[in-house]
Amino acid sequence: MTAGLVQRVYDGSPVWFQNLLVSAYGYNLYRKRYTGGYRELLEQVRQARHWDADEIEAYQAERLHEMVRHCRRSVPYYQSLFAKLGLTEQDFTATRDLPKLPILDKATLRAEPERFRAAGEQPFMIQHTSGSTGTPLALAVNRRTYQLAMALLVEFEEYHGVPFGARRATFAGRMVQPAESTTPPFARFNRAENQMLFSSYHLNDNSFPWYQQALDHFQPMELIGYPSAIADLANHYQQTGTRPGFQPRAVVTNSETLLDWQRTVIESVFGCPVRDYYGTAEYALFAGQDSEGLYRLNPVLGITEAIPDETTGAETATLVATTLTNTTMPLLRYRIGDTAQLLEPAYQPVRPASLARINGRIDDYVETPDGRRIGRLDHIFKGLNGIAEAQIVQDAKDHCTIKVVVQPDLDPAELRTLKDNLSKRTAGMLAITVQQVDRIPRGANGKFRAVIRELSSPQESQAMDQA
Repeated sequence: MTAGLVQRVYDGSPVWFQNLLVSAYGYNLYRKRYTGGYRELLEQVRQARHWDADEIEAYQAERLHEMVRHCRRSVPYYQSLFAKLGLTEQDFTATRDLPKLPILDKATLRAEPERFRAAGEQPFMIQHTSGSTGTPLALAVNRRTYQLAMALLVEFEEYHGVPFGARRATFAGRMVQPAESTTPPFARFNRAENQMLFSSYHLNDNSFPWYQQALDHFQPMELIGYPSAIADLANHYQQTGTRPGFQPRAVVTNSETLLDWQRTVIESVFGCPVRDYYGTAEYALFAGQDSEGLYRLNPVLGITEAIPDETTGAETATLVATTLTNTTMPLLRYRIGDTAQLLEPAYQPVRPASLARINGRIDDYVETPDGRRIGRLDHIFKGLNGIAEAQIVQDAKDHCTIKVVVQPDLDPAELRTLKDNLSKRTAGMLAITVQQVDRIPRGANGKFRAVIRELSSPQESQAMDQA
């Protein structure tokens, strides 16, 4: 059964059956995420939080040596690279040896992804991502890496007072019902993880009372999701002069850069700390905020280098990551595409333990004529081929332009699919134009913005530019 057919069956089903389907899918994910060697990985992550610098170096140096040996023996791209450079695994006995390799850019990976696949290894799953520039990538991931990523999130939530299995309200990118359907309920329940999946596509002034009542009834211990969606929810509480009838222990944000004003409004409304974490679709880097708000880099998943960026000042560094676990499609010294703010630029090591801030995706939102704010729209690009970069610009209340830089092998049908994907998420309320361009300019701060709302207020625009 194709994904499109599954979606049509789901959309055409009554709510009670949709809840069953969501839970069935949830139980399938539960088995993939939390069985087999998962508990061993979780315990390792718990212990790694307390490793000192020597323990981190010992672990990472050994795993790096093993990964380089694997790449030299089994991965075509690295076989050619090591032969060209005259290097073997014996040249990598400490993390300081990493700069012997050149930095890997996304363009190289995108141009020949099959050459990064290890011979004879079948992936446990394929991760599709649009990247921070709307550029689709398909990444092969082994089971250990996938389950380690799950263990990292579980341990992060535990550290901030949310035990595994606690009631969790999620505000992310799942389409729990078609955007054009304005009849509640606007959430579905995943019994496998005690998780209520709230739609981020239906919240407006008219629907907010339903969200408020549903959250009070569910009594979540945690809110988790996109900072833009949770901040929008918090704004509705403030605008209506109401308070939540539940007390979460933490709000966990991810997938977008958490802006200062978003943190302020969320913490003010929900009366608990906001803890942000940063992860990559390549499963090579995970960093979660500690109790002081610093982003602690997890040493088990990969090695992170923070390379000072001379073009943006001494306090900013480019993030480069090396996987220590994903033998199926290993990436060594991979340029993530995001930057970080260093703690003490003059003394910061190239392979730091913590970062002051990570500057990831900085997106605006699209607003429908009925007041729904739709953030994090990278889902519309996933699975599409032939698109090098893309950007959504809302230039009128009822119109968006999708700017795309296309590759020579683009199938025109992909652009129609792209247009349909955005239409579904905006309830068909916006006219959409797809415009092919040679390049997409960066903002004043040099960062790519995947979504720009030209109707934003001066305060919102300023916050985006300064992030």
